[in-house]
Amino acid sequence: MVLPFVRTVIHREVVGSTSDLARELVQAGGVELPLLGRADRQTAGRGRGSNSWWSDEGSLLFTLALDPRAHGLRTEHEPRLALAAAVAVIEALEEAGSVPAGMLGLRWPNDIEAAGRKLGGLLPERVETDAGPRLLLGIGLNVATRLEAAPEPIRRMATSVAALAGRSEIEATMLLGPILARLEGVISRLARDDPGLVAQWNALDTLAGGPVRVDLGGRLITGLGQGIDPRGGLILATEGGLLHLYGGRVLRE
Repeated sequence: MVLPFVRTVIHREVVGSTSDLARELVQAGGVELPLLGRADRQTAGRGRGSNSWWSDEGSLLFTLALDPRAHGLRTEHEPRLALAAAVAVIEALEEAGSVPAGMLGLRWPNDIEAAGRKLGGLLPERVETDAGPRLLLGIGLNVATRLEAAPEPIRRMATSVAALAGRSEIEATMLLGPILARLEGVISRLARDDPGLVAQWNALDTLAGGPVRVDLGGRLITGLGQGIDPRGGLILATEGGLLHLYGGRVLRE
């Protein structure tokens, strides 16, 4: 399979997580970047913080490894990488005709969802290597995932591309090329601080205008969503005024 953007592709049928696979490869050295590590199935997929990520066959599971310096990315860009990547994934799915335009949204800071149900997640990480820092961007997308096999809490809050498209089968890897092509474009835009990218992730923000509860490690913040700022922070209107949050966990009802 010839893919845009990446120089090295490593595929495994089963891994603990694709981010662990990519981390091992870049830390060992000797691989040409950008690198794509992908798998058909994960046994220990990770989400943000201590969250786990359940997946099954039919999911699109991969991690992109980059040298940030080669793409003009600075340290301050890293918190915004998941937001920019979500824009790329949503654009790719819409342009491929996999889902109707306007159906998907971005749930800060790193989820893609449709009508409140989670379609995918993105996990950016920084890894130090002998050759310098590397950025990992893990992406998990429910494409033709058998959600009936998922644990009950996941069945209640998840959806898939196939379900949204009203199709029984979609080949997950067919979406990989369009997503990578879009990722290349948004990473370039992120590096040059394109304000249009900020406008795009705000247009996709599913928390805007609604009540939001954020757990800040034992401290609960409540307010109304007011968008996402150019630095990637969630803006909340609270009784004490506007807050810009750059961490925390948004609670689901």
